[in-house]
Order: sequence, then structure tokens, then C-alpha cells
Amino acid sequence: MGLPRALKAHGQGDLDQAEHHYKRALEQNVRDPILFQNYGALLRSQGKEAEADVIYKQGLSLFPDHIGLLTNRANLLREEAPASSLACHFSALRLLRRDSSKPPAAAPFINTVAHLRELGLHQWAWALAREALSLVGPHAELLLQCLLLQDGASTGAETEATTRLRQRLERQLDDCAPLERSEVLMALASHHLGQSEVGRAEALFEQAMGTLTSLSTTEVDDLRKAQQLVDVNSWNYSITLLQQQQLERGWQMFEHGLRTPAAGPQRWQRAMKKPFSAEQLPLWRGESLEGRRLLLLEEQAIGDAMMFCTLIPTLLEEAAQLGLVVSDRLLPIYRRSFAIQIEAGTMQVCSHQQLKEGAVSPGAYDVQTPLGSICQYRFQQIERYGNHLPLLKAQPDQVEQFRGQYLNDGSPAERLVGLSWNGGGKGKRIKQKSLDPTVFGELLGGLPGVRFVSLQYGKAEPVVEAWRQQGLDVIHDPRVNPLKDMDLWLAQVAACDGVLSVANTTIHGAGGLNVPTLCLLSRFLDWRWFADASVSRSYWYPSVGMARESLQEGWQPALTEARQWLEQGCPMPNGPVHTHESVAV
Repeated sequence: MGLPRALKAHGQGDLDQAEHHYKRALEQNVRDPILFQNYGALLRSQGKEAEADVIYKQGLSLFPDHIGLLTNRANLLREEAPASSLACHFSALRLLRRDSSKPPAAAPFINTVAHLRELGLHQWAWALAREALSLVGPHAELLLQCLLLQDGASTGAETEATTRLRQRLERQLDDCAPLERSEVLMALASHHLGQSEVGRAEALFEQAMGTLTSLSTTEVDDLRKAQQLVDVNSWNYSITLLQQQQLERGWQMFEHGLRTPAAGPQRWQRAMKKPFSAEQLPLWRGESLEGRRLLLLEEQAIGDAMMFCTLIPTLLEEAAQLGLVVSDRLLPIYRRSFAIQIEAGTMQVCSHQQLKEGAVSPGAYDVQTPLGSICQYRFQQIERYGNHLPLLKAQPDQVEQFRGQYLNDGSPAERLVGLSWNGGGKGKRIKQKSLDPTVFGELLGGLPGVRFVSLQYGKAEPVVEAWRQQGLDVIHDPRVNPLKDMDLWLAQVAACDGVLSVANTTIHGAGGLNVPTLCLLSRFLDWRWFADASVSRSYWYPSVGMARESLQEGWQPALTEARQWLEQGCPMPNGPVHTHESVAV
């Protein structure tokens, strides 16, 4: 009975019970490919990629010709092992081509085309897309991939070929059932976002939402699919709204990112680590915190957690006590930064592991919430951000030691400027957010009295050595590794007079310390940066200015601005943080 119960719980969103029953089914030696396919998908939605791969490989050892298993494993390996991913994709396609008894499914073709496109194998992708169109017809998602391929081959506005493809996709709307119609609308919206046509994208998102919310059906599968699409659509729409400075509705839609696995792990990647169920400790819904105790749970990546933590001082003014659960790497930073409050008994900071070991009981708090969810209740106005900075406190002795050493290491320097050039994330997002180090090298030359400090996590030494060969005065300190000791790295950031970085964790460290910072912002910006090019300072961090990559001119205007900022001595930014007025409360 393990598998039917697992499938039921999984479909209802009860992931803990689903995982329990999937394990029971494995123990019972159930031989069904759906067990391995769905259990692997659940593990992946929880961020347990390695465990998911074990399950997929176990399933494929029993069912080597199962298309669903092959496709799922291909998608799992897409970023970390692209060659193995493609091998799984092509195995699935070979099986589809072999079975002439029924029309081939569109999904394996779509996934493979998307992967080939992301790898830059455009001719191969086009050939497969044309084959797929001849076999499965003008499927909306397939047409979208064709649009994206065409977008990649053009610059700026739509080409004639792109327009024809888009119009073909739009014509699909007339023949689509409601659920399919909503997916086509979302696909078109994504395309227009890629073209920087935000107004058209917003209108299409609204249409998709209207289609989904007016759905008339009693079919359980259709209702479940509709809810998934509502969640995904709302999450995507929230990103657009937040980028357009529409915080009130944007934060409301943002909450749909908590749903897993329907919307994927976009927000609360550690949701499965939450220590207490809603029955044990209710979720906070925005009610007054006067006299109450609130447990705050870290969400998303390290940088996101650091950013949301800047909002905590406002809550401290209201709540009787706050608890904060963070990753091990952040624990010493926030214990030092909130040392006064911890001493006073109004704040508790612990790690996930400490909490698991019993450092906190559900009875110690009245309500709980993921950090990002407080925005919808207390931070709907831009004016409420950045009022309590600097928040972070580095180790003062270590800061002094770094600064003394770096300024006198070799020829005496007058200023230290921290550098970071690689973005975080996975797959293509890293490349989109990063800047070619050779461009950095050209930017940094001829600045007397300035010594640069590498703040980059990962393999930075080869880049620094290349810069040194060019005659640049750059320090790479092998003692500092933010992936292992973030507290030591924060002291290194605090030792700098200014920081020049792409949009990564460095921005959150420097911004939280109130160090003058210039963020080199890719045009592939995420939701925390307003899309309006006239906004030149972060509303999260008053010390962080923005120099933006231009769709028309590329990085050159941003690099010119960065050079001027360096020549002026890394001043604090004074540009606007927003262009939409709101009413402070």
C-alpha cells in the first residue's frame, strides 16, 4: 500500500507523508517505475539532488527504457553534468521515435531543445525543434523554445522571423483549452519579458491569472493543475511587479513561491527543514506582535537571507522576542550583530542543526514565518527599507589586522577596494550575472594609491595572478574562504574603503556593513533590483549604488561609471532609490 498512499499524499502536497510512504514502498520492494520517477522528483523539489539521482539510477537499472525516468534524470543533471543530461535526453528521444503506435509526447523534445539552446548548440536545437514540430505539431512550449532560439540570434527589437513565430504562438490561443491557454499566455509573457516589454508581459500575466481563476471544472487533476499554474504564474508575476516598484501586490504574489513542489524551490529552499508544523507553531499572518514571540526562518540562498535580515530591527521594535534560524556560516555573524539584543533576552540566534538538536521548542514562540514573508505585512512601502543600517558587525580585531596588513603589503597604499566579478546561482545565471575578469583588469589600471582586494568566492587566484602580470596591485588572501568561514570574509569586506562587485553575496555583505559599494548590475537582473534605469541606489542598502548594463550599449556605460567612481574615491551613492512615491506608515 506504500505507493498508492505516497502518490495520494504527494498529489495533496503533504510531502513529509509522501516521502514516508515512498520509503515504505522501496522497503516493500515495489517494482514500479512511477515509484522511482515520483520519489526522485520529490527529493529534487527538496533540494536533495544527490539523493534524487540515486533513486533515478536505481529505477533506470530496473527500467532502462522508461522515458519518464530518463527525462527526469536528464533535467536533474542539466546544470551539473550537461553531457550526461543530454545522453539521457537522447535516450528518451530514441525510445519515442521507436514507438510508432502512438503520437510522441512533446515534453522530451521540448526539454532537449531547451537544453541544447542553453548550451549554445543552436543549429542542433533548431534541427530537433523542426523535427518535433513535424511530429507533435505546433505545441505552445515548443513554439516558445523556437522563439527563444530566434531571440538568441537577434538583438534589440523583434525580427520579422521572431514576429512570425510569436504570431503563430498567439494563434494557438483560439484552439486551447483553458489550462493550455494559460500556459501559452505565460509563455508569451516570458518572451516579452526577455524583450524588455514589461507592459505587454504584465498584461499577459493578468490574462493567464484570469483564465485560471475563472476555471469551471470538478476534475481533481484539472483543479490540481490549475493550482500549480496559479502558483507558478503568481510567482513569475510577483517578480515583474517587484521589479516595477509595485511592492504591495508584488509581495502578496511573492507568497506563492512558498508552494512546493508546484512552483518549485524558488523561494523557501529550506522549507523542508522547517522544524515545526503549522499545528505545532502557527504561521504568522501579519497580526500585531506586541507581547508576542516570533520565530524567523532563513530562506533561499545566503545572500537572500542576509538581505531579509536587514528588516529584523523593525520587528524588534514591535515583538517581545524574536528567534532567528540561520545557516552555520551566518551564525557567528548574526550572534555578534545582535549581541546587545541577545544579552537583553529579546533575541535568539541559532543554526538549523542546533534547532534540530533541541535548542528551540515550539512552546518558546507564539508564531513562525519565513523571513521573506514579513514583507507583505510590514514592508509594502519603499520608505520603510534601509532605516536601521548598518546592521552587520565584523570582528573588529580581524578588521584592523587585515587593514594594517593590506595597506602596507608592498608599496604603501592609501585605499583598499574590494573586488568580486562572478555571480552566484547555477547554470546560465552565473554567466548572466558575471563580468569577464579581463574587462575588470582594463578598468582598474592607473589608479595611484589604490590596492585591490579579491573578495571573490571560488577559484579566484588564477584571475588575480593574471591581473598581477598586467601590473595591477591586487591581493588574494588564501586564508579567506567565504564558502568555509564567512565571518572571516566579512572582516575582509569591512577592511575595504569601497567595494566594486557584480550582484552576488558580496553586495549583501558590503551593504549590510554600510561600506560604499558600486554594484555592476547585469541586464538579467533579478527581483531585488528595480528595472527602472533611473534608479541608481539600492532600497535595501543605502550604501550600494548601481551601474547598469545597457541593452543597447552593453557594459560600457556601467564601466565608465565605475571608473569615475573609483577615481572619485568610492563615495557613498546619492541617487534615487525609487521613482514611484508611496505613503510611509
